[in-house]
Amino acid sequence: MKDKEFYLSAEVKYNCLDIVKMWGTDFELKVYSLIDTDYEVAENCIELYGESKPDLYAFEVSLDDGISYDYMNDAINWYANHIDMLILRTDPRADFLEDSLPIAGN
Repeated sequence: MKDKEFYLSAEVKYNCLDIVKMWGTDFELKVYSLIDTDYEVAENCIELYGESKPDLYAFEVSLDDGISYDYMNDAINWYANHIDMLILRTDPRADFLEDSLPIAGN
């Protein structure tokens, strides 16, 4: 079996866009839309963010599973290859809202 074979799964119970899973493990990377949902960081999770204009994304993995942190970057990069996305360390919603407001006096 090849190392780090990822695939997509959608599970309604998580209220997210997609779940990136890795064959043969319990790894799950949840992908949330920051535009369509009221995303808040869950306890005991680590998150990163992505931007693919006009969409904004949050990626989340549970720290309960020791392998999650090890595979998170690879899973995000795998997912980002499917769309034109920038990976960010901070929540882009504030910048996104500021960029979409009209400039005063125009």
